[in-house]
Amino acid sequence: MARSWKDSVREDIPEGGPLYRHDLAFVGASTVAQQFYCEAKVENEYMLGEVPSEGKDVGTDLHDEIFAMEEVKKEDLIRHIEESPSLTASFGLHAQIGDLLVAGVPDAVIFENGRPRWIVELKTTRGDPTKLWRDQAIQVKIYGVLLERMGFDCSNLTLVLVRMRQEALTPPERESLLLLVKGALARQETAQLEARYGMKFFLLPHIRSEAEEAVSWAQDYWLMRREAIPTRAEGKCRSCEFNDVCAYSLAKPQH
Repeated sequence: MARSWKDSVREDIPEGGPLYRHDLAFVGASTVAQQFYCEAKVENEYMLGEVPSEGKDVGTDLHDEIFAMEEVKKEDLIRHIEESPSLTASFGLHAQIGDLLVAGVPDAVIFENGRPRWIVELKTTRGDPTKLWRDQAIQVKIYGVLLERMGFDCSNLTLVLVRMRQEALTPPERESLLLLVKGALARQETAQLEARYGMKFFLLPHIRSEAEEAVSWAQDYWLMRREAIPTRAEGKCRSCEFNDVCAYSLAKPQH
């Protein structure tokens, strides 16, 4: 029997376990994606703790302002999805993909007539926003598979990755950006927002197999079938906050 999306929304993300490496009961979609940037960095964050930085704090603050939404109970969310011709929501997704229980909260899911039309994920940068990074694309693709496996009709779903510079918006513009993005997607006029704010929209098709293949590779680390595989890109090592302690670092200072 096909899974009911209503039942899936009502379910809490399982917290039993541990089932996976680092005593995890599930693995975050963003964490799986980060493995494609550098799996050794993922391991260092679990072993040593996340290192705070000004860039991370700025990015978090931007997300909180841009994607601020009213908190509602699950039954109200279900009713709004069913009854609203257009609805923007952010809520927890979780499903089994291969041998891995994966969970995550996308920045926004835009519904039309009860069906997910767009998943929107925002990534801020201090560098060039026009480059599509593989790990970021994988993250939003995993969200698409999670929605589908939760029972939603994803036959008309498009994955939207928006990259923009951290300093691109004033505070009032941050508050209105999500509404502007939603309107631009509906009118197919994203180029105007790109020109106005120096951002870049990447519209990706929902192809289930691409995310499933990514999770299939990533799950072997969590299931203890192999050890972490580090990046071979020296530039990533140079900019990594763990480069002086990482056993795999290509940029470790020489003594």
